[in-house]
Amino acid sequence: MQEQVAKTIALAMAALLATVSDLSAQPAPPRTSATEDEQRSIYTFQVENDVFNRLGRSDSDYTSGLRLGWLSPALTELPAGVIAATTLPTFFGEAPATSVIRRIGVSLGQNLYTPADTFTSQPIYNDRPYAAWLYAGFALQYTYKRPDKTGKDEPVRLDTLQIDVGVVGPAAGGEFVQNNFHTLIGVARANGWANQLHNEPTVGLTFERRWRTGRSLFIEDPKLEFDFIPRVGAAIGNVATYASVGGTARIGKELRDDFGPSRARPALPGSEAFIGDGSFGWYLFAGIDVQAVARNIFLDGNTDGNSLSVGHRPFVGEAQVGIALLYGGARFTYTQVLRTPEFYQQDRFTQFGSVNVTFRY
Repeated sequence: MQEQVAKTIALAMAALLATVSDLSAQPAPPRTSATEDEQRSIYTFQVENDVFNRLGRSDSDYTSGLRLGWLSPALTELPAGVIAATTLPTFFGEAPATSVIRRIGVSLGQNLYTPADTFTSQPIYNDRPYAAWLYAGFALQYTYKRPDKTGKDEPVRLDTLQIDVGVVGPAAGGEFVQNNFHTLIGVARANGWANQLHNEPTVGLTFERRWRTGRSLFIEDPKLEFDFIPRVGAAIGNVATYASVGGTARIGKELRDDFGPSRARPALPGSEAFIGDGSFGWYLFAGIDVQAVARNIFLDGNTDGNSLSVGHRPFVGEAQVGIALLYGGARFTYTQVLRTPEFYQQDRFTQFGSVNVTFRY
């Protein structure tokens, strides 16, 4: 049943991605492969909030993010047209993959943004506007493999092509969620939600590619490995339009199990999919990301121009550090994020924490 649902979503996405249909001229894709564990669904729950170990007592900027995600079992069969239309070519001269795992992803999320002064109910013209975004994401995720030194298939590249549709404005429920949560934990309510961005439907297309490179044995006993995961990405839409480049360095045990921790978009990405062989695995990680930003609705305001807004900075940097723990069919990740000022009226860094729980079933 899950595979039938996934195939239906794949066909719908292929129609929406007609703009990349010219890729059908590319060489035949690598063979499909899937282990028993890869034929199971993966579920993700994420909470991001500036309340987690923040550097300063603030409730501002990107203040909250919630996300639920489902990643399908590996799809052993897909129509040739869908594969051709959604397989993006290699670049940087990398060696071809010998096998591939294809999955469909569905996610639901909500992001909240506020200015630094949440006490006043008056419009604020020199800080970011209040904004909430409620969205659904539909993704195709392809994991490419090549044999390692032992002849075992090793994940080496991860491509994610995602369409996000949703709404910005009161319909996204930001005031309800934030103020009821503040009441629950005994924190003062935010009084300026009447000045938030007005309702606007949103749609965006994002592509990200990650590579796993340089995995090496640092210490043999106890086993300690390290690697580096570079990545590039781009997005276009009325929420965000940007190009980005970055990477994550990791040190720990069983690094081949995944491509790094998952995060809500728009952010330095990771992979919801992980392998896991039943043993205990862990790693520490640190990453950087740089974005060239053309549009950010949470700063630039509504597309029609009838809202509060500030001038976004064309380049934004982000650093993250954290730990991931894997055991059996579950993974727990905690991440601390530090982001450079995003708009010209802002002289402060944004800092928040992210908790991610992922399990395979």
